[in-house]
Amino acid sequence: MAGGGEEEESLLASYSAPPDRPQANGTFGHPQRRTRPGKPLSVVSKVCFALGGMPYQMTNNVIGFFISIFLLEVAQIRPGYASVILFGGRAWDAITDPLVGFLVSKTNTRWGKLRPWIIFSAPFGVASYFFLWYVPGDFSEEARLGWYFLMYCLFEAALSCFHVPYTALTIYLSADPKERDSATAYRMFCEVLGVLLGSAIQGQIVAGIGGSTEKDCNNPGATVSPEARADMEKAYLIGAGVMGGFYLVCAATVFFGVKERKDVEGGSEEEEASFFQGLKLVFKHGPYVKLTMSFLFLSLAIQSVQGNFALFCQHSLGLGDQFQNLIIALLGAAILCMPVWQWCLVKYGKKTALFWGTAVFIPTLFTLLYIPGNPYAVYPITILGGVGISVAFLLPWSMLPDVVDDFTLKTGTRREAIFYSFYVFFTKFAAGISLGLSTLSLEAAGYVTGACSQSDVVGFTLRMLVAPAPIVFIIISLLFLWSYPITEERRRHTKVALEHKRDKARGQGQPGALESSLEGSTKV
Repeated sequence: MAGGGEEEESLLASYSAPPDRPQANGTFGHPQRRTRPGKPLSVVSKVCFALGGMPYQMTNNVIGFFISIFLLEVAQIRPGYASVILFGGRAWDAITDPLVGFLVSKTNTRWGKLRPWIIFSAPFGVASYFFLWYVPGDFSEEARLGWYFLMYCLFEAALSCFHVPYTALTIYLSADPKERDSATAYRMFCEVLGVLLGSAIQGQIVAGIGGSTEKDCNNPGATVSPEARADMEKAYLIGAGVMGGFYLVCAATVFFGVKERKDVEGGSEEEEASFFQGLKLVFKHGPYVKLTMSFLFLSLAIQSVQGNFALFCQHSLGLGDQFQNLIIALLGAAILCMPVWQWCLVKYGKKTALFWGTAVFIPTLFTLLYIPGNPYAVYPITILGGVGISVAFLLPWSMLPDVVDDFTLKTGTRREAIFYSFYVFFTKFAAGISLGLSTLSLEAAGYVTGACSQSDVVGFTLRMLVAPAPIVFIIISLLFLWSYPITEERRRHTKVALEHKRDKARGQGQPGALESSLEGSTKV
C-alpha cells in the first residue's frame, strides 16, 4: 500500500531484509549468507503468493466491525463479559506473534521452513473462526463467556501460525530485491481487496439472510423473537463458512503455488540474543518512540470507530438496516483515496501528508455528535470519514522504514525485528483496549442484551465512543506527530549518507564493512 518510488523501495527493505538480519516476525537469517538470484518470478507465482494476504485482512476486518454487535445482540453476552472476551483475545494475539516467530525459526522440513505452517495451521484457523460465530445452545452466560474467549484465543493463535510465516515468506521467494518488490506490490493489492471484500460479503450475508427485526420491535420494550435470532445466528455461521472457504483456498494456493527457496537458512543463537539486547537501544531512539506513540493513539481512534460503528448505526441513528452498506462506503472511500494520499506524500512529504490527513478526520467525527438518522446526511459523512481512515492505511507504515534508516545511520545496526514487532504489538494492543473499554462503557450506560431498542443513555454513550473519544486520541496523536523529527530534508540526507557508506563498504570488499564504517562515523 505504500507504493512507488523510493518509499516503496525503503518499505520493501523492511519486509525482505538481507538474510543476515532478524526479521520482523521473529525469524532469523544466517549471518552474511549470500545467494545467487534465480529465475524471475512468474506472474502466477506472484499471484499465488499475494492471495495468501487475504485471509488475515478479511477475517480481522470482519471481527473488527461485527464481533461487538454479534456478541451483544446475537449471542446476548452482557457488555462486561464481552469486554473480557475482546480485550483478552487481543492481548493473547499480541503475544503469540513473537512466540510463533521463534518456533518458525526452529522449523526445517522437506517442504520448507514456512509453507508447512501455512497449510497445516489453516484447518485449525477455519474451525476456530467458524465456532467463534456459533451460538451454543443451553449454555449459561458464564459458559458462553468461556466458549467465546477460548474460540477467540484459538483463532488468533492459528492466524498467527498462518500470518507470521506468510510475511516471512517474502524473502524466500527470490534473491532478487526487484522480484520481491514486485511480489510485495501484488500482495498489497490483494490485502486491500481483502479488507473490502471481507466486510462486504459478511455484511450482505447478514443483511440478506439475517433479515430485519423491525416486525419484532414495533412495541416499546419489545425484544427480538427467537425466530429472528435464529435467522441471525444462521447468517453469521454462513458468513463464517464463506470466510473459511476463502481461508482454505488461499492457504492451499500459497502452499502449492509458491516455491520456497532452500538456500536461505536459519540463524544463530548470537543473532537471537542480539534481538533482545537491542530492545533498550531501540526504545531510546526518539523518532521511533514518537512515531509509535502517534500511531498508537491514531489506532485507538480508528478502532473505537470501527468497533462501535454497527451499534452506533442501530441504536443512535436508527439505521441498523443500513450499516452494512455504510461499511462498504467507508472502506471503499478509504481504498479509492490511497492514490491521492500517495501523491500527497510525494508532493508535500510524509509527515505533512499524515498530519493534515489525520486532521481531516476531526471535523468528520465531530459531525457524528449531531448528525440525524437520515441516510442522505450519513452517507456523505461516512465517505468523508473513509478519506481520513485511508491515511492510517498508508502513511504510518511507509514512515517506519525512514526511522529504521535513521537508526542505522546513528548506530550502524538495523533492528527491523524490534521496530516492526512492537509496531504491530501496539496496533493489536490498541484494538484490545478500544474494544474492551467500549463494551464496559455500554454496560455502565445500561445496555440490555436482546432488547430491540436501548435507552437514550446508551445512544448518547455510543455517540461519545465514535466522536469525542476518537477526537481526543487523534489530537494526542497529532501532538506526537508534530514533534516527530524526520523531515523530508533529513530523510534525503540519511538516504545519501547510507548509500555513501554502502558504496564504501563494497569498495573495501568486506561484508561487515558497512556496519563498522557506520559505527566509526557515529561514535561521539
